[in-house]
Formats: sequence, C-alpha cells, structure tokens
Amino acid sequence: MPEQDPPSSAAGSGVPRFRTEEMSVPTPVIPPGPIYTLSPEEIARFFVRARRDQDTEHWDVRLDGTLREILERANDFVPSEMGGILLDDPRAKLQGAPAPRLTYIAAFGPGIESAVGKRLPSDRGFSGRVYTTGRPAQTDRPDPDDPLLTLTAEMGPIRSLVAVPIVVGESICGILQLANRRSGTPYTPRDKELLRIFAAYISSSIQNALDAIRARAQARIDDLTGLANSRYFHTRLGEEIARADREGTELAMLFIDLDHFKAVNDQFGHLAGSWTLQKVGRLLAENVPPAALVARYGGDEFVVVLPGADLQRAKQTAEILRRAISVAIFFEAQAELRRTPLPQRPPRITASIGVASYRDHLAPGGSQRHRENTFLRLADSAMYAGKAGGRNQVAIADPED
Repeated sequence: MPEQDPPSSAAGSGVPRFRTEEMSVPTPVIPPGPIYTLSPEEIARFFVRARRDQDTEHWDVRLDGTLREILERANDFVPSEMGGILLDDPRAKLQGAPAPRLTYIAAFGPGIESAVGKRLPSDRGFSGRVYTTGRPAQTDRPDPDDPLLTLTAEMGPIRSLVAVPIVVGESICGILQLANRRSGTPYTPRDKELLRIFAAYISSSIQNALDAIRARAQARIDDLTGLANSRYFHTRLGEEIARADREGTELAMLFIDLDHFKAVNDQFGHLAGSWTLQKVGRLLAENVPPAALVARYGGDEFVVVLPGADLQRAKQTAEILRRAISVAIFFEAQAELRRTPLPQRPPRITASIGVASYRDHLAPGGSQRHRENTFLRLADSAMYAGKAGGRNQVAIADPED
C-alpha cells in the first residue's frame, strides 16, 4: 500500500507527493479544458456542513477556485474526457432526509456545462453506489439505466467511470467522478487507487476553505450574543451608506439601549446580566426584517441597520422591537432565580430606541466617514431623548443642522 508524504507546502495548496515503488504521479499532459462551476453564492449553500454555518451571513472566501483546482489535479492524476464534483444537499441532511440528491457543482468536458446544477439520486446508479458505500469504484460497463447516463446523454456515450467519495470531517458529502479515460482504454485498479489517495487532498482542501470561512465569520461575531460585533457593524454601515449614495436608496438606523440594566447586574450579578443580553439579542434577531443587520455595539447597547427602509418603516420596526422586549419574561424564566428568595422585585427589562433616517435626517455633503459618524450620532442622540422622555419608547432623530 502506498504511503503519503506530508505536503511539501502549506495546507490547502500544492499537490501531495507520494512514495511508492509501483506508482508515480502522472505528468500533466492534456489540461481538462474549461471548468464550469455554480456561482460562488450557489456553491456556498452546499458547504453548510454544521448548524453553526447557517449563522454565517456573508461567505467572503470563494470556493469555486478550490473546486477548479481539485478537478485540474484529478485530471493530472487520471487524464479523462469528462469529470465533475457532485455534492449532497447539506440542509436536507441537517433536517434528516434519508437520501439527499447529488448536485453537479463543478465539471469539465465537452458540453458538460449543461450538467452543472443538475441533480442525481444518491441511492441509485454508479454515483449513488460510491456515495452510499463510501468506497471508490470503477466500471467499464455502465448500466444503460443509470441516471447519470440519462443526465449526460447530450454529451456523448460514457464508456467507463471511476469515482471516489469526498469526506468533510467525518461525513461523506459527495463524490469526485471521472468519465472516459483519455487514452481510450478502461480505467484500471491503479487509477482507482490513485484517486483514492488523492481524495485525502480533496478533503483537506475543502476543510481548509471551510476553516477560513468560519474563522473570518468568528471575527465578525460578538461572543456573548452571537450578533455582529461593533467592528463588523462599522464595516457594513460604510458599505450600506456607499450603496445608498450610489443607488439612491433609503437607509435607516436604530440605536437601542436597555433601561435600568445596571440594576440587573447589581441585584443578581453579572451572570444574570449576560443571560439578559443573550435573550435580548435573540429577540432582536427574530423580529427584524430579513435584510437587517443587528449588532451589539457595546455593553447593553445594540444597533440595527435597515437597508431600503424609509423613516416610516424604521419607526414600525423600532416599535416592534420595543414591544417584543417589553413583554418578554426574563427573570421568572430562570430556574435558579425562582428557587432563590429575591431581596427585591426584579427590574422590568425595557428599551429606549432612537431612529435615524439617512434621507430625512442627514444634510448633504461631507466625506463618507463624516456621514457614518453623523448618522450614528443622530440615532444615539434620539435614543437618549427617549430615555429623557420616560424610557421604554421610540424617539425620532432631529435633522442635522
């Protein structure tokens, strides 16, 4: 059995080297030609491999380049006329579907672009056998009733096939499949073994890309609430202001501060305070429009950016959030506090919310940085006006002079 050397370069780049008396890595002769993939946005949904990935708002690591490199290297190992990467639907797996379908997310070969985005059953045919058993396979006699042959009928006959499973973490998530050995001869057990060894490189490349995505996502997340942190908020605010200037669209901001939050920490300790902030974060995330960005600005302060929202819609959203917080049960829901006699009545958790509209409240002109700071200051000042007016209310910003 061949042994695999450690990669000669950083993980996730380069091709692995092999030490064997019987095998040598084929020298690249004929490139695979154009490699077609789904769009980066479509590819991303096939890599939601854990529930925590679903909270990632923007995937800023492109995976299409990784997939192209994998297919190029596979063709170097076993030159073929056609090939592709098929992945299962991770959302279906997370929901317990017994046999999620396999989708071509990247492929090469004559006319193969028409197959990208199409799906195959994961429990039938040659592809399904590799996926369900987790074992490499080869054949020079494809079954005429194989769904793969129907899918690729327009691309010419498939004479032979070889495929290996793709494993991410400890789970099979798809297959790498090649068709029609370029030499015209059937695939051999040696070809299957080369791809089996190469499968470790595939898994490593994909895992490294996912780790990079998660690391970048974590840098944007507030550890306590799971919302965006203040640094990412400022980045997105700049992007949304630039978009509003460029496209002439509406934009609004809410600045939220909890009322009497200091009393929570003073009476029940910081653990109860942290639990309160977590629950408020969930309430905000559950009650904002889909396009909104919710961030913890610091302490018990939160901000919401509402792309496309005019002043009226922003006021409505602010009132929905104010009401959701004011009617929520906080301390009574904690078992520890129920069992412990309370020295005094728990404070009622409410919020004061300031609303600022980019179109209605900001004066024209000035640098973008000035507009960002002014926009935030106007929403913040409106929030303090709400507190001065009695708390637990929504206040509208005054227009900039």
